Amino acid sequence: MSANRFASFWLVVTAVVCGAVVMAVELLGARMLSAGFGGSMAVWAAMISVTLLSLAVGYFIGGNLADRRPRPAILHSILLVAGILLSACPYARFVLKACYDSLGIQGGALASSAIIFFLPLGLLGMVSPFVIRVLSGEGRGVGVTAGGIYALSTLGSVAGTLLTGLWIIPQFGTSTGFKITAITTVITAAAGLISAVGWKASPSLAIILAMAVLPGPSAKVGETYTAPDGEKVEIKAVRDSAHGRIVVLQKGRYNLLVVNGIVQTGIPQNLSFLEKGQSLASNYFQELIPYMVDQPRAASALIIGLAGGMTASLLMHYEMDVEAVEIDPEIIAIARQWFSYTGPAVAADGRQYIEDCRKTYDFCVIDTYSGDVFPFYLASVEAFSAAKKVLKPSGVLAINYIGEPKGEAFASLYRTLREVFPNILALKGEYSDDVQTITVFASAEPLSIRNRWVDSLWNFKGVDPISEAIAQLTIEPPKNQGMILTDDRNPIDFLRSKEALRWRMRTVHNIGERAIF
Repeated sequence: MSANRFASFWLVVTAVVCGAVVMAVELLGARMLSAGFGGSMAVWAAMISVTLLSLAVGYFIGGNLADRRPRPAILHSILLVAGILLSACPYARFVLKACYDSLGIQGGALASSAIIFFLPLGLLGMVSPFVIRVLSGEGRGVGVTAGGIYALSTLGSVAGTLLTGLWIIPQFGTSTGFKITAITTVITAAAGLISAVGWKASPSLAIILAMAVLPGPSAKVGETYTAPDGEKVEIKAVRDSAHGRIVVLQKGRYNLLVVNGIVQTGIPQNLSFLEKGQSLASNYFQELIPYMVDQPRAASALIIGLAGGMTASLLMHYEMDVEAVEIDPEIIAIARQWFSYTGPAVAADGRQYIEDCRKTYDFCVIDTYSGDVFPFYLASVEAFSAAKKVLKPSGVLAINYIGEPKGEAFASLYRTLREVFPNILALKGEYSDDVQTITVFASAEPLSIRNRWVDSLWNFKGVDPISEAIAQLTIEPPKNQGMILTDDRNPIDFLRSKEALRWRMRTVHNIGERAIF
C-alpha cells in the first residue's frame, strides 16, 4: 500500500475511532457524574446536551479550518490534543463538588459536564468534517464521501457504546475506562501523524508511553475521615459496575453500602446484634412482614433489589424462605463480602424476573433504588399487576419508597397501587413530613399485623410503642391526588426530583461529602 493510500485509509479509520470515542466519553462521563449527582435523568440530560453542543461547535470550527488548511497533519494534531485532555478527565472529579456546592444537582451536573468534557468532545467533533474535506479533494464526490464517513463513524459509535457499556466499565471501571479511551485516541493520532509527516512525529509516541504508565487517581480505600456528626468513617471498598459506583463505608459499628452517592443499606458489622424487633423499634417497617403471617417459618418472600441484604437477612432471621433478585452482580458480591449475606441471590432484571416467574410467594418486596432513582418500570400498573401474579391469594406486596409523604410522587404511587390492590397500608419512617423512607404494603385481602413483638419488648405500659408508632405513622393521600402511573406515561423521576435532591443532601450530612466526591 502506497503512503498516500495508507494516509487516506487511516483518515477513514480515524473517523471510525472518533465515533467510538465520542460514545465512550458520553457513557464514561455520565458514570463519572453519577457518583456525585446520582443516576437521574438530570445527569443524562446534562451529559447528552453537552455532548451534542460540543460536537456542533466542533463540526462548525472543523469545517471552517479544513477549508482553509486541509492538511491531515493538522487533523491528527487536533486528535492528539483531544486524547491528552481525555486522559485528564478522571483527575477532574474535584469539579463535581465545586459545582454541586454552587449549583445543586441539576445545575451542577450541567456545569460539571461542560467544564470537563466540552473541550475534548469539541475537538473530536472537528474530525468528521476535516476527514470529508481532505478525502473529497476539490469537492468532487463530496456527497458520497460525506455519507460514507458519517455512516462509518456511526458504526464506530455503535461499537464504542457496546464495548464501553458492556465490557470496559464493568471490567475496568470509570478511571481506567478513560485511560483506555485516551490511549486509543492518541495511538490513532500518532499513527496518522507519522503517515502524514513521517518519523518526525515519532515523539508523539512518547505520549502513549506516558499515558500507559501514569497512575490513575488514587483509590480512597482505607481512607478515614470524620462525618458531620463527629463519627469516624472508613472507606472499605470502592468499585465501579455496569449500574453504578459502589462504596462500602464503616461508620461506628455499622457497614454502609453507598451507590451513586446514596446509602442503600446499613447493617451491624456483627450480625449477632441483629435481634428480632430491633429494626421495628427504629421504624424500619419492612420488618413487619414476618408479623403479617401466623407462622413466618412457613412463609416465602421474593425480594426484588438486594442491596446489602438487610431485608433479606432480617426475614431469614425469622426462618422465612427467601429468594433475592438483584440486577447488579457486583452488588451481590458486595453483599456477601461486606454485609454477611448468605442467602440465595439471582442476578437478573427485577421486572423481567417477576413477569417470567411461575412460582407464587407470600410476599414480594420491591426495594430497587439505584442511588436516588426509583426505576419507573417497577412503579406502574403493569409492574404491580405482574407482582400480583407471583403472590398467593392473600399475599402481600411491600415497597420501600423514598419521598415526601404529602408529595405528588407518593400520591401517584399510592393511587397506582390502588388500581391493582384494594387494601393498602403506608407507613412513614419519621414523624415529620419531610422526605423520608415510606414503607407501603398492598394486598388483595385485608392486611392484619400480629404484635408478637411484645414478647421481646420491656418497660412499657399500656399500648406497646411499636403498635403506637404504626397507628401514628399510617398515612393515606387524598383519593384523587396524584396520577395513575403506567409503562407508557410514568414521570415518577420528575415528580420526585426535588425530593431526591433533599434526600441526597441528607445523605451528605450523614456520611460526609468525602465518601461521595
